[in-house]
Amino acid sequence: MTETHPLQAAFRDAMAACAAGVHVITTDGAAGRYGITMTAVSAVTDTPPTVMLCINRQSAVVPVLLQNRALCINVLSAGQQDVAEHFAGMTALSPEERFEYHIWHRGQSGQLQVEGALAHLHGTLAAQNEVGTHWVFLVEIDEIAVHDGKTTRDPALVYFRRRFGSLA
Repeated sequence: MTETHPLQAAFRDAMAACAAGVHVITTDGAAGRYGITMTAVSAVTDTPPTVMLCINRQSAVVPVLLQNRALCINVLSAGQQDVAEHFAGMTALSPEERFEYHIWHRGQSGQLQVEGALAHLHGTLAAQNEVGTHWVFLVEIDEIAVHDGKTTRDPALVYFRRRFGSLA
């Protein structure tokens, strides 16, 4: 077991004090189908629409994303905590079984989007770089669907102090 440096522990605690939206990133292609729950998702620019994802280098999704290149960012509603827990590996479900417990549709890009999400952003990897323990991916978005108030009236699902919650 590796020991955490006090600065790393303090950094993690500080980041846990920042409420963050919860997303499930899905990718499907030649390397297979995979999904992962993430909070390290951030807008970069709207011209062209670009989002940044930060994923631990040890994550099983990294080689799949690097080969598939295409993905969907599913912005989860508070009613989708079970989706977040499944794709965070907080249950006994295998990576493939996680898809069986929810309703999925394909966007125009062909990527999987979960029913009931507040929004879906489909895109392609535009750049990537290794920084410390993580990969930083820049994703150029080419398809967006916002469903707030149309298909769900749920508030946003957030993660704060290592717990799920909601934000109206």
